[in-house]
Amino acid sequence: MNNEIPIGSPIRTQAIINRYFVKAKKNLGQNFLVDLAAIQGIVQAAQIQPGDQVIEIGPGIGSLTEQLLIAGAKVFAYEVDDDLPEILNNELPKQINGVPIKERFELMMKDILQADFKEDLKDFFDLTKPIKVVANLPYYITTPIIFFLNESELNFASLTLMMQKEVADRLGAQPGSKAYGPLSIAVQIEMNVTEALTVKSTSFIPRPKVDSSVVVLTPLTQKPDVGDAKHFNWVVKMCFAQRRKTLNNNLKNLIPDAAERAQLIASLGVDARIRPEQLSIAQFAQIAAAIK
Repeated sequence: MNNEIPIGSPIRTQAIINRYFVKAKKNLGQNFLVDLAAIQGIVQAAQIQPGDQVIEIGPGIGSLTEQLLIAGAKVFAYEVDDDLPEILNNELPKQINGVPIKERFELMMKDILQADFKEDLKDFFDLTKPIKVVANLPYYITTPIIFFLNESELNFASLTLMMQKEVADRLGAQPGSKAYGPLSIAVQIEMNVTEALTVKSTSFIPRPKVDSSVVVLTPLTQKPDVGDAKHFNWVVKMCFAQRRKTLNNNLKNLIPDAAERAQLIASLGVDARIRPEQLSIAQFAQIAAAIK
């Protein structure tokens, strides 16, 4: 197969699958994106410029990686599938625009949720400069990855993430929506949420049951005052512990005293029968401040 054909094209992807006997592993949530327009759309949504430092999560066979490198990025990728380093080494171009790929691409075999960014990246990136994250996330682990990235102390310029559309809808959901919950709130106290494009299920091999969305998260210039973010997010999760129950019921484990609970709920200016998805971030911040 002519390596001038992009990896993300259906014909090249199928050739790689055949050559290496690749099978998408369900336990790793693997689906190979074979829509070159969508791949290039992800790169454009991330506004990749020459010299950008990019963390990629799960490079797979290199479809997105190749386009990031062509756009001029320096890419550090995390992967857990031991079958893929050989493919990436053989199929990615040896040089791009006259620059050897080894100077702009590094692969680390590690679960992203075990990453120590400052240690992992110190010899490859300039950690005084912002870093972008670009990834086609496995559906089954999307939410833990977003929480992990959100709570890390790395200097992110943006997160451009492809995920199940249902999860993307949760990120930007507003109070009163069924999609609104701990993930929405944890992201929105830190980031602006922009849905960049929809990717149909037909763009993948094997074909998933649902469509995907590409979401761009950028740091807020002015963040809401929620106190300690980890404490705040924990309180929010506890408030949603039994989503279909009232706020009063969910607060019982945090505030056992009924009179104290009633006083706090009254201070929010809401009915005691309110459900947690109806509260604003500011009201959750008030609850978090009242709980030690």
